[in-house]
Amino acid sequence: MGLSAVITAASSGLNAYQIATDVTAENIANVNTAGYSRQTVQLENAPPTTHDGYPLGSGVQVASITRYYDSLMQQQLVNAGTSQGYDTQKSTVLQQVEPTFNEVANDGLGAAISNFFGAWQDVTLNPGGTSERQVVMTRAQILTDNFHSVSKSLTDAAATQNSSLVPLTDSINSTLTNIAQLNQQIKGAATVSGSANEIKDQRDQLVSDLSQKLGFKYTENSDGTTDIYLAKGNTNYYLVKGADAGSLSVASAPPSGNYTVTAHDAYGSTTTIDNSVYSGQDGGQLWATLQMRDTIIPGYLSQVDTLAKSVTDAVNTQHAAGFTPTGATGQDFFTASATVDGSAARFSIAAGLTTATIAASGSAGTPGDNSNALAMVQLTSSLTVPSGSATSTFSSFYSNLVSQVGLDVQASKTVVTQDAAFTKQLTTLRDSNSGVSLDQELSNLMKYQRSYQASAKVLTTATDMMDMALSLIR
Repeated sequence: MGLSAVITAASSGLNAYQIATDVTAENIANVNTAGYSRQTVQLENAPPTTHDGYPLGSGVQVASITRYYDSLMQQQLVNAGTSQGYDTQKSTVLQQVEPTFNEVANDGLGAAISNFFGAWQDVTLNPGGTSERQVVMTRAQILTDNFHSVSKSLTDAAATQNSSLVPLTDSINSTLTNIAQLNQQIKGAATVSGSANEIKDQRDQLVSDLSQKLGFKYTENSDGTTDIYLAKGNTNYYLVKGADAGSLSVASAPPSGNYTVTAHDAYGSTTTIDNSVYSGQDGGQLWATLQMRDTIIPGYLSQVDTLAKSVTDAVNTQHAAGFTPTGATGQDFFTASATVDGSAARFSIAAGLTTATIAASGSAGTPGDNSNALAMVQLTSSLTVPSGSATSTFSSFYSNLVSQVGLDVQASKTVVTQDAAFTKQLTTLRDSNSGVSLDQELSNLMKYQRSYQASAKVLTTATDMMDMALSLIR
């Protein structure tokens, strides 16, 4: 091997270990960067040359710069993020709804029902008393206000979920566009044999962030790009296909005015986001928002409406059977409701009802009788809910509803805690494989530094020998 070959080999070492040092520095600089995957330089022998019939090495070269990446771990993190996004959104909204049914801190709907029939208990002691009758009217108005308050609170909660779909879909669309742009950069880097490791990390981090908001499936292509799609039956709707991005749109649907969410794929096909796309936790924050708006909150409101309809029907039936001090009968106490839906919002005292027309007597000829007032009080212990097929009393039905809400809130908190623990475990496993270890990088830094110094020493020695040889010729 001539001196020129030695110089070439030493120079290749300088270049290779400079690159290795640069990569190590990049790892150290990004030790706290979310989603960063540590990189390593793969070195290999440079192509050998032949000298006097013998193959001799020509130094070292960088074969590739690879990142430590586990596709299976990435898939698990995406799936865990989708579940966590769904459960967290559901838990957050449930905790916002819970105060509506807080019977401990406030005198809520349950107390209002109890106090209303308690006022009738006072009437039984003095059927003709003006003050006792006025208390009944006052308690009836408080009951009305409580039904309206609970109904409005739940309706507003559902409306809030509906309005939140606009910024949520805008955020999803922005992320989809960014992923498509990074795909294009990755593909461009591959065509010029460049390294796109950092870009892939950024893209994978966006995919993880997107999984919190939207459930999806994805594939990793041989050119380094990632496709994201929704599966509906046997049809896939691609929200990202290479460098092309689809989007989500919202449109108000009559008569409710609630938004429908439509997915537009990269090829122009569309599909509505519904339960044929998602079945539960697989839908992320978007599906949780739709479920809270369309199913869970309306389910609570339906039970409140059922209670309001039952109170109206039972009280009206009993009151119409009684007699006023003037002997009149057939007077409704509350405004009759034809349907269960909306009964709480429409709940009101019947027009024309006054303290003078409260029917406490059970006989037209005995205005001082209290038998109808007693019958009204007995409704509290009778099976009255739901109307037409009663299986519960007013208090037990409402208590079951309050318990259901409380259990739903507690269960959601537990699931969120479990999701966080599972995600943390997966993140720890990912970091153990792909994360940066400062101890390891500092060890590599020293190794590459020594190797660089050795290559420099060889180059210096070969240069000195070359100068000596030239001086002998002169």
